[in-house]
Amino acid sequence: MESHFSPQNIEVVSAMEAVRRRQHMYFDTGKADIASELAMQALCHAADEAMDGRCNTVSVRVSGSRVEVRYDCGMPLTPDPYDPQWTVAEMFLLTLSGCSSRKKHIEIGSEFCGIGLGILNAVCSEMDVDTVDAGQGVHLRFQRGEQIGSCVVTPSDRPDGTRIEFELDNSVLAETDLSETALGAALERLAARFPGMAVSLDFRR
Repeated sequence: MESHFSPQNIEVVSAMEAVRRRQHMYFDTGKADIASELAMQALCHAADEAMDGRCNTVSVRVSGSRVEVRYDCGMPLTPDPYDPQWTVAEMFLLTLSGCSSRKKHIEIGSEFCGIGLGILNAVCSEMDVDTVDAGQGVHLRFQRGEQIGSCVVTPSDRPDGTRIEFELDNSVLAETDLSETALGAALERLAARFPGMAVSLDFRR
């Protein structure tokens, strides 16, 4: 039988583009409130740090289709131990297994990070990240999961903290409407898991 495959038929795509084309391989696209579950992945690093008492404040603001997440600890800006050309923060945001392979507390993954921050980034039309950790800060920008520009870490006198602002891509996801009820319930579970954490939700259509 003659094969129709040839080198000309092979297309090499990035990991992020692979997620965008085959979302069903990475999460249940038909699940109720999947947009809200995806949005909660922005807090997986915060939950990991909360295990050590380093994250005590979390806020989520939804304005139409845009989501802004803030929490009071920074993503590590040291070179990644497995791939030193990248910071640990970049690995969280750019690798599909970054949440599980770079976390300090792997067990937090099944509880609050079933999909992952990297996959969330892949299915966003854009993502903007500011993080300050241990006197260093960086601003990272992404479009369709791909990093725009280089990672320039600079000294910062701001307190440790992270801001992640993003918008789910309606050209990739059939459902991008966020649910105030679903987000509120997920944040309540986070607050119950970490009783000392101040959690807030500002939801605007």
